Amino acid sequence: MHNVAMWIPALFLILVVIGILVTYWQLTLTGLFIWGLVAWKRHHAADTRSGYPGKPVQSRPVAKPLQTGPRPKPVHTRPGPTPNSKPVRELPAPAYLPRWTANRRLEAGREHAQWQKNFDNAAN
Repeated sequence: MHNVAMWIPALFLILVVIGILVTYWQLTLTGLFIWGLVAWKRHHAADTRSGYPGKPVQSRPVAKPLQTGPRPKPVHTRPGPTPNSKPVRELPAPAYLPRWTANRRLEAGREHAQWQKNFDNAAN
C-alpha cells in the first residue's frame, strides 16, 4: 500500500516550481510591456518636432580675443577700503593653536596609537 504522506513533499516541490515559473513569466511579460511602451514613446516623441529650426548646435568653442596687455584696473569711487586692499599688518597666529611641525605630528601619532591601545584594552 502506498503511503499518502510520502507524496506531500513531492507535491509541495512541484507547486513551488510552478509558482516560480508563473512569477518568472509575469516578470518577463511586464518587462516586455515596459520595454515596448518606452520604445513606442521614444519613437513618437521624435514626431512632435516643430516646423521651424532651432538654434544651431555649436560644435567648436569660440576663441576669446587675444590679450596683448594688462587689463586696466577698475576705478574705485566709493570711500573705504578697496576690494583688493590688504590690511596694514597680517594678524598674528593665535597662541592657543599648536604649530604642526614634524615632531608634533609624530607625537600626535604616538598619542593616538596609545589612545587606541587603551581603548582596545578597555573593551576586554
